[in-house]
Amino acid sequence: MRRLLRSRFIIAFLLVCVGPATVFSQAKTEPKKSGPVDPDFSYTSKDRRDPFEPVFLAKLKQQQVSGKLKEGYELEELKLVGVLKSGGAKFAMMEDTQGKGLLFKQGDFINKTMWIMDVEEERVTVAYKIKGDVRKLPIDIPRR
Repeated sequence: MRRLLRSRFIIAFLLVCVGPATVFSQAKTEPKKSGPVDPDFSYTSKDRRDPFEPVFLAKLKQQQVSGKLKEGYELEELKLVGVLKSGGAKFAMMEDTQGKGLLFKQGDFINKTMWIMDVEEERVTVAYKIKGDVRKLPIDIPRR
């Protein structure tokens, strides 16, 4: 009686955990054979991007190779659009020549020698360094 209960328990356990198709199947699977290979066809991945690499990283590498990587913006390329307040932080909203919106906070660099010194409600103060001397340039928000 114990053996019968034990064997039923084992079968029920296997059916629940493994599944009925696995427990009762005895069919052997054969590996699938591939079709004929065309000897005239050849594929090379030369000059193609890696499909497992993020797209923005591939574009960045391509720009670095071509030497077109830009180091920040010039002040003439930016237009101050407004000031955004979020909690206690203030951001200078700027637009480049292509219409792309940019947000800068106090201390962010625009390029290697120019940074945002202060963001106020009516103006943004930009500082730049020339020959060791730091100069300030206030920029007012344009009114329409």
